[in-house]
Amino acid sequence: MIKSPLAVLIAATLTIPAIAANIPSEVTLASEQHFVRGNGAEPATLDPSFVNSGMPGDIIVNDMFEGFVIENANGAIIPGQATSWKVSEDGKTYTFNLRKEAKWSNGKPVTASDYVYAWQRGVNPSTGNDTGHYFTTANILNAKEIQAGEKSPESLGIQAVSPHTVKITLAKPTPYLMSLMSVKTFFPVPQDTVEQFGDKWTKAENIVTNGAYKLKKWVPNEYVEVTRNPEYWDNDKTVIERVTYLGLSSQNAELVRYQAGEIDMTNRVQLEQYQRFMKESPDEIKAQALLGSYIYSFNTTQPPFDDVRVRKALTMGVDRNILVEKITGQGEPKALSAVPTTIPGYQAPLPSFAKLTQPARIGEARQLLKEAGYDRDNPLEFTLTYNTSENHKKIALAIASMWKSIGVKVNLENMEWKAYVAAKSNGDYQVARSWAFGDYPEPSSILEAFTCNHVANESKYCNEKYDELMAKAASAPTEEARYDLYSQAEAILAEAAPIIPLYHYNHTRLVRSTLKGLPENNPKGNIYAKDLYFVN
Repeated sequence: MIKSPLAVLIAATLTIPAIAANIPSEVTLASEQHFVRGNGAEPATLDPSFVNSGMPGDIIVNDMFEGFVIENANGAIIPGQATSWKVSEDGKTYTFNLRKEAKWSNGKPVTASDYVYAWQRGVNPSTGNDTGHYFTTANILNAKEIQAGEKSPESLGIQAVSPHTVKITLAKPTPYLMSLMSVKTFFPVPQDTVEQFGDKWTKAENIVTNGAYKLKKWVPNEYVEVTRNPEYWDNDKTVIERVTYLGLSSQNAELVRYQAGEIDMTNRVQLEQYQRFMKESPDEIKAQALLGSYIYSFNTTQPPFDDVRVRKALTMGVDRNILVEKITGQGEPKALSAVPTTIPGYQAPLPSFAKLTQPARIGEARQLLKEAGYDRDNPLEFTLTYNTSENHKKIALAIASMWKSIGVKVNLENMEWKAYVAAKSNGDYQVARSWAFGDYPEPSSILEAFTCNHVANESKYCNEKYDELMAKAASAPTEEARYDLYSQAEAILAEAAPIIPLYHYNHTRLVRSTLKGLPENNPKGNIYAKDLYFVN
């Protein structure tokens, strides 16, 4: 993580090689370079301005579009559409120099005005876009006021200084800004194409892209297919000719097709298959530690989950040792906090029950439920919602069984992806499978989502003291002071228990042994098809 404007400036002035498919000289490439990957679900949109991180469209948009910067095999920020950038002494102005050879897939140049248009469109609340909060997170000048409807999108702190120079003005220094610039919300879009076709601009016959690939076909509920974009600035180093993304929510269906040779990389590994593959074909298992946590989210606006005693009882009723060792069993660290252990220099605070043994936690949970009015004669009963997946179902069944030990009855509700996302967004759930995921390596990337009225705050948790600490942290002069305030805020979150942290992500996949070029350590989980290649 870049800790100061000076550090950013130094890094930006160094000669940093662009990393595409880095092929060893002794390697013989396969004749067919068609990459088929499991995508987890059907994408809702392929519009980069409207794609939330972690959603099915995220993977595809990363291959079709590109912003100022991208990430290398170790997750470090490197030049993308920008060749260099400079930061002012006060850390509030960033100037990006665009590649003069960067073009859209229709051959037109990518210009500074494409970024200005995309950002003003993305931050505009009247579009119904729910990713505009990223501009506030990045502290782009006037973003907060625009999101609140107090200023026009044209007042956003972005300016086309020249056709190939973009100036970004911040409301205050933001040490994690460069890491945010690889998030889809900050990508450019082709203004003339968007204005000509409106909501239909992302259809295969209309879309224009500036990344390594362009859309060839989208068959709803089946697959999305892209092919190489010959206009991409680094096309000469791209090897994969075609990528097919399969919208399979079932890990079993993925496994069957993987074993049949129809998929080169799955989205997940079915839990009960992990140990078998580790014994029989360990080289086919690839794992990535991610900046995020697998959680259950409470709807705190509805009884009985407006009662903190009930929420605490349920989080204490989960035996995380059994969960990660016997149920998931793929090397996931158990979680008692939303923020994982992958952020250097930050130690997440633990909840008050952390030092208790599991039997002691069970006893405390029963007492809390009794105080809340629930006992053997009046048991707590509710519905736990999860999206279609054998893995999510297995975890839900295990946790429901654990909760029986504290006298709780759970009804399981499985939903297809789009219905599940809509239910959480509308607050139409009681307890739901969810995630806390960060887009940049700092605690705020996860903790911001629990501030009052945040668009990603699905639990509707709201605490003024928490928000005050988060605001102070954003203005703290040093990383040490900032992290101390984040820790205080997360301690409040832990005691309020609007979520149940279960484990920190260790994303495992099955990967064909002939597929090479996978990232070594990318905490965002990004895997760019342009960096991959097949060998004989």
